[in-house]
Amino acid sequence: YGVHKIPTYKDVKNVDIIVFDIQDIGARYYTYISTMTNIMNAVAEFSIPLVVLDRPNPLGGVKVSGPVLDIDYSSFVGMHPIPIRHGLTVGELAIMINDNYWHHKSNNVDLTIVKCYNWNRSKLFSDNANDWTPPSPNIPNFETALAYIGTCLFEGTNISEGRGTDTPFLIFGAPWIVKDDLPKLISKLSGEGFVLEEKLFTPVSIPGKSK
Repeated sequence: YGVHKIPTYKDVKNVDIIVFDIQDIGARYYTYISTMTNIMNAVAEFSIPLVVLDRPNPLGGVKVSGPVLDIDYSSFVGMHPIPIRHGLTVGELAIMINDNYWHHKSNNVDLTIVKCYNWNRSKLFSDNANDWTPPSPNIPNFETALAYIGTCLFEGTNISEGRGTDTPFLIFGAPWIVKDDLPKLISKLSGEGFVLEEKLFTPVSIPGKSK
């Protein structure tokens, strides 16, 4: 998130080893996976060992859902042919990226995974008593991370997904939506696990969260 997203030779020329220790949230378009891929590209090119400190997937490691990415539409917000809710840890993803050469280099990464112990794949973050530490400003709690796998798709439309409010990804709307028509449309969709409630909101600029 600086001037460039891929490490250059100048960035790493005096580096002996790179350690990746960033908390993912289990969604394909959460860009920490893309950042890890860019780092893998750099270490493969410049022959630098990479150590990934594995962490639990807060959405669990059993349920997988959503379409697999069409690789023709690969971008920084979705690089690899995996489902939206992928059910993997960053360590498992690193192995998959490396084994399949998804880092676009002809040689494999010198990769070490420091394993995450005592994680129960069948449990969500909400099943544990741990406090949530926001991995990024607009994912303030576990509920948001769970909703994000669906509501983040609104970012590809002219509908607000709640950035610029205190509840990003938990609300959506647009000035042109006719409120009486929306419940009728939603009722035609098959879905479980969510409740739709009417809410009026106006996004504002929030320093550190949304411009």
